[in-house]
Amino acid sequence: MRKLILAAALAGCALSPVAALAQTATLSPAERSDPAAAAISADEIAATVTFLADDLLQGRDTGSEYYDIAAAYVASRYRAMGLEPANNGSWMQDIVFRNASTASAALTITTPDGEMVLEPGKDFVAGGSFTDRQVDLTAPMVFVGQGIHSPENGIDDYAGVDIAGKIVVIVSGAPKTVSGEVAATLGDTKTRYASENGAVGMISIRNKESLERLPFDKLVTYLQEPRETWVGPDGQANVQDPGLKMQAYISPETAAKLMAASGKDLDALLKIYDDPKAKSRPAAFDMTGEAKGSVTTDWDDKTSANVVAMLPGSDPALAGEYVVMSAHLDHVGNHLSDAEEGEDTDTIYNGAMDNATGVATMLEVARVIAHSPHRPRRPILFAALTAEEKGLLGSEYLAKHFVREDGKPVGVVNFDMPVLLYDLADVVGFGAENSTMGQTLIKAGAATGIGVSPDFMPQENLFTRSDHYSFVKQGVPALFLMTGVQNGGKAAFTEFLSTNYHQPTDDLTQPLNWESARKFALLNYEIVKITANADEAPKWYEGNYFGENFAPDAPKAPAPGSSVAAE
Repeated sequence: MRKLILAAALAGCALSPVAALAQTATLSPAERSDPAAAAISADEIAATVTFLADDLLQGRDTGSEYYDIAAAYVASRYRAMGLEPANNGSWMQDIVFRNASTASAALTITTPDGEMVLEPGKDFVAGGSFTDRQVDLTAPMVFVGQGIHSPENGIDDYAGVDIAGKIVVIVSGAPKTVSGEVAATLGDTKTRYASENGAVGMISIRNKESLERLPFDKLVTYLQEPRETWVGPDGQANVQDPGLKMQAYISPETAAKLMAASGKDLDALLKIYDDPKAKSRPAAFDMTGEAKGSVTTDWDDKTSANVVAMLPGSDPALAGEYVVMSAHLDHVGNHLSDAEEGEDTDTIYNGAMDNATGVATMLEVARVIAHSPHRPRRPILFAALTAEEKGLLGSEYLAKHFVREDGKPVGVVNFDMPVLLYDLADVVGFGAENSTMGQTLIKAGAATGIGVSPDFMPQENLFTRSDHYSFVKQGVPALFLMTGVQNGGKAAFTEFLSTNYHQPTDDLTQPLNWESARKFALLNYEIVKITANADEAPKWYEGNYFGENFAPDAPKAPAPGSSVAAE
């Protein structure tokens, strides 16, 4: 209890005189011109991280009492700042989450050559259903390649076949001809498109690259874990593919037999999908035989909350245009099953960097904005989000059920896992190339003396992997900053990912650099301030994939480098 009380006390402390003197000597242009920027405190950030990453919060797992303690702490900080509860007088946006686990599953493939009765966990693995406790399904099968329908990229794996009432058989992955972020988005649409066009089930075959990254036996272990989604106010579970009553992955050996029954060579097909220079894609075809499957699912519902506050804007003409600041509050809890009997094993996943540092940054930016004598023109919504680690679920709920009926989000600044282990000199701006928020980042960087570097890990597709992406899918421009590469940043980030990311060692024993935390908060403060005070809300660039697909009717800005932009 002592550590919790100490951290709570620190949360209200001002910057120490020594630290204040050190900062005065190195003020950036933003701090010299704006007292609020100069008031950003490394000690305030340290206090928040110290509290949220304490062992007594047991890793802040979604739906746990320990997450609720963290949520109450954030709400108390909002209140102390003078912010307003954003959800009809409440700080909490309660969400019901459904945990679905497979109790039993069966799958049989029938062909003219006989039946293949597949063994669960060896030949196939099926996920539980969020919509039906019991599923029984028999249907013909149709092969649809990688299951991609993307006319804008010249790809239609469904051409020439009717999938209504059938089980689609697909190959995992996405075309090598599109960028990683676009490929991740196309992969996310596979089940939706199949469901919307009448498919009743899906059988997935892993491509060679996927199997190298995650062998089938490890995939089985992963998919046998319970899955979660949220349940809407109408009582319906949130699924993008309600027509797909059963979804299963089959082993490479089973997949080869299944394709052979239709006269196809699986290895030959997979080589085409793994070849970035392949000039054509295999055509879809109706497969021989049918599949019969059943899945029994156990459900467990629980409640967890997004913690939401708002600061009204000063310009009545912009009162309905909300700038959203978001950071996920949850982590992955206490993995007691990791402990060996009789051993003193650390099983608490504290999430100091992921994402206590992000929440602390958001709260410090919120504090100085709330206390600034110059209120921003646009209102700002502050959201400490739940269930990010479950698949961006809390942010998805907020993006689809925005808590403010008096307006809508126009831009998002997301705070997730700043790696504060070195002297910060630059950042990577995910999403900067997609919208005018990239220009805002450049202005903010110039004002704070912090550089902007290109993505040094494009293979990770980080733009699609944090909470801002839930808003992007609703058509809202977003920016997500990661600490950069200078002063050993690249090595520190890479080392963190390989040793401490989603491990018990992501805790307070790491040598956190609180001055870097202050500089990171300063840059984000400047971004939020510019966005909230701009004459125009952020705009997607013309021709940008995300803007064209998720906000096709929204006004667009000329892309940088275009002839219009240069005029």
